[in-house]
Amino acid sequence: MATVLDIGGLFQAFDFVFPFLFVTVLVLAVLQKTKAISESAAINGILGVICGFMIILSRTLIDLINFMIPWFTVAIVFIVLMFLIFSLFGAKEANFLEALKANDKTVIWVIVGVGIVILVAGLGKVLGQNIGPYLANETGITDGSGVATGSFEQNVTATLFHPKVLGLLVLFGIAIFAVLLLTS
Repeated sequence: MATVLDIGGLFQAFDFVFPFLFVTVLVLAVLQKTKAISESAAINGILGVICGFMIILSRTLIDLINFMIPWFTVAIVFIVLMFLIFSLFGAKEANFLEALKANDKTVIWVIVGVGIVILVAGLGKVLGQNIGPYLANETGITDGSGVATGSFEQNVTATLFHPKVLGLLVLFGIAIFAVLLLTS
């Protein structure tokens, strides 16, 4: 019996269409806003389509965009829901704009930080074992435990959730709160 989850397999052959459209529209929007190359929408549109076709030539970039876009969508939905929750408690639109224009730029740095984390995770997922001196499936490692496997994802997960790393994170957390409480 066919389910909604089976639709993903149908779109697998067309996974290059969304990155093409995304890059085309993004380049067109940036060029129209900045007027960096031309004020003509036709010239900017042609440059956008050219950039879109250049993206199609790289399987790595297609995979990277296809990995990153859902995570950025989740982040944007989270931000919109936070705006709705703050509005529910009485915040006005001017408060949101004031928070973005504040001198300390905390909100902007948080958004940039989330974007960088998504980019690094995307690069790790797409490039993973295919970069560096030890390419995928050429290591000859047969041990299936620890970080000595041929799977990049399994190695990263085993490293991040190792008891020593988790203990170090707890120690860093205690140190951060100690400094925070002692200085305030």
